[in-house]
Amino acid sequence: MTFARQAAAIAATAPLAGAVLAALAFAAPVAAREAPQEAPRAAREGSPPRFDLLLAPGDRDGDGTIETLGVTATVADAPATFRLPLVLNTVVTSAADIAQLSFTDARGPLAATVEDERPDPANAIRRWHAERPPEGPLTIRYALAIDPDRPFMALPQYELRTGPTGFSGAGTAFVVLPEDDVRRDVRVAWDLSALPAGALGISSLGVGDARSERALSAGDLASTYYMAGRPELFRSDGFFAAWQGALGFPGHELMQWAADLHAFYGRFFRHRPATFGVFGRTNAVNPGSGIGLTDSFAFTFDEHTPADELKGLLAHEMLHAWVRSLSDGGDGAGGLASSWFSEGLAVHYQRMLPWRAGLIDDEAFLADLNATAGRYYTNALIATPNEQVPAGFWRDTRIRVLPYDRGSLYFAALDEDIRAASGGARSLDDLVRAMLAERRAGRPMDRALFERLLHAELGDDGLAGLEAMLAGDTVLPSPDAFGPCFTRVTRPLRRFDLGFDPAVLVAEERVVTGLKPGSQAARAGLRNGDRIVNRFPQDSLQGDQEATLTLQVERDGRRFEITYLPRGETVEAYQWQPRDCARR
Repeated sequence: MTFARQAAAIAATAPLAGAVLAALAFAAPVAAREAPQEAPRAAREGSPPRFDLLLAPGDRDGDGTIETLGVTATVADAPATFRLPLVLNTVVTSAADIAQLSFTDARGPLAATVEDERPDPANAIRRWHAERPPEGPLTIRYALAIDPDRPFMALPQYELRTGPTGFSGAGTAFVVLPEDDVRRDVRVAWDLSALPAGALGISSLGVGDARSERALSAGDLASTYYMAGRPELFRSDGFFAAWQGALGFPGHELMQWAADLHAFYGRFFRHRPATFGVFGRTNAVNPGSGIGLTDSFAFTFDEHTPADELKGLLAHEMLHAWVRSLSDGGDGAGGLASSWFSEGLAVHYQRMLPWRAGLIDDEAFLADLNATAGRYYTNALIATPNEQVPAGFWRDTRIRVLPYDRGSLYFAALDEDIRAASGGARSLDDLVRAMLAERRAGRPMDRALFERLLHAELGDDGLAGLEAMLAGDTVLPSPDAFGPCFTRVTRPLRRFDLGFDPAVLVAEERVVTGLKPGSQAARAGLRNGDRIVNRFPQDSLQGDQEATLTLQVERDGRRFEITYLPRGETVEAYQWQPRDCARR
C-alpha cells in the first residue's frame, strides 16, 4: 500500500482552535585560552546573561586516546549554589572525579562548601555552596580523567566515555552548572591544541565553536552532548550527525534518511530548530539504546546493529526534540511518573510519522507496532499502576517498558476517539500541536494543560479514560485504530520470564535468588546462589519472542555459560495484520 493512500484515511485535517582526578594537572593550553568574560550588565541590558564553556581534551599518554579534560565555565549573574549529579538514573557520573576545582569572581578566589543529597535510590546530587554571593562573572575551573577501561553498561548513555576515536558524554555527567532557573546565552568553545591535526569538537549546539540559537536553562545545558576527536561526520541543511566507531553498513545513507525524517518532523510539528545533532558511540553490552537531549540525541550501536533497527531508534529519539517531558517531569528524581506521556507519544509517533512520510513501508510499520503490542499484552505486570512505575523502573524491565508500551497504545486509542468525536475534523496531532504551541509561548506544558485539552475534545469520558490507563487498566485500541488497511487479531505468545527474581540483576553482588522450579532458567541448569557476572539489555530481550539469554555464571570458583529462552506461559496477545481495503 502506498503512503498517500493509507495516510489519507488517518491524517489530521484541521488544527485545534486556540491552541513543550585524582589529581590531574590542566593541559597547558587551558591557561593560554580563557573562556570569554562577561560584558558589564549595562552593555547587555535586555539580553540574557552569558554562559561560556571551554573544553580542552588531552591525550595524556600520547597514544591517541583522550584521557583528560580541562573544563572552564564562566557564568554571568551566577547564583551562590552550583550542582552536578553524582548518580543520575543509576548512572555514576564524573562528579566524584573532579580535581583542582576552583571558583573565582571579580574579588578573587571564592571558597565553597560541598553537600551531597540522595533524593531516591537511583539519583544523587552534589552541590557546591559559595561562602558569599558571587560578584561579577564567576569562573569555574577543574580537571577530569576519563577512564578508557570503564566497563560498558546497559544504562542511559550519559557518562563520559573515551576510545580510539575520541570522547563523548552529556553535560549532566561532567559540567558543573548553576542551580537556578535563569536562561543564558550559551557559547561552547574547544581547545583542541593537545590533539592531533584534524580533530573535531562537536556539541549539541553545532560543529566546532558554537552558540545557542536561544537562551538555555541549566536543564538544557545538562542535556547538551559533547564529542571530540576523530568521529565520522555528516551534515545536511542544519542537521548533523557524528559517530565514533564502525557501523556495519553505510552510515551516511542512514543519516540522510534521518535528515529527511527530521525535516518532515519540522513540518509536522510546525517548528524546527535551526540545528539538530545526532551522536553515536559503540556499546557492546547495550547497542540500540538512546537518550533524548537538547536539540540532539545520542545512541549506541555495535558492528552487528542493523540499519532498520537504528531507523526506529533515530525516529524515536529525534521526536524528543519536540515531544519532551511534561513540565512537571523530566529525567531526574520524580520525572518517571510522567514518562507515559513523553515516551508513549514518542513510541506512537516513531512509527506513525515515518510511515506517513513514506520513509518506512507497511511491513516496517507493523513490525514496530506488533513488537510494542506483543511486549505489552504478554507483560505479566501489565496492570501495574503508573504511580508504582518510578519505584520499579530500574528494578524490573517489565515495569520499565510500561510507559513506552502502554502509553503508545493509549495515544493510538485516544487518536481514534478524537477522530470519532470530531467526525474526522481533528485528531491527536492537533492536541499535541496545541500543547507544543503553549510551550513555545512560554506557558506551562503540563498535565493540567493536557487534561484541559482532553476534556475539550472528549469531555468527562476522556478524563476517565486517562485515569483508567494510569490506574493500570489494559489499553486496547480497536481493530481499525490504525486505518482501514490493518486489522486486529490475536496470536499465542509467551510471557517474558527470567526464571528468577529480577532484583538480582540490580543488586551489587548479583547472586541468583528466587529461582522458579520448572522455569527455563532452572531447566538450563541455573541454581540459587549462582553469581551472574555479565550484563545485558532486558528491554529489547523482553520484546523478542525468539531471543535467547546467555548468562555468564560463577559457581564454586569456576565460570561458565548458561543459555536459555527466557519465556514462560503462553497467552493470547493482540497483534495487527494487513487486510484488503479500498485504495484511494
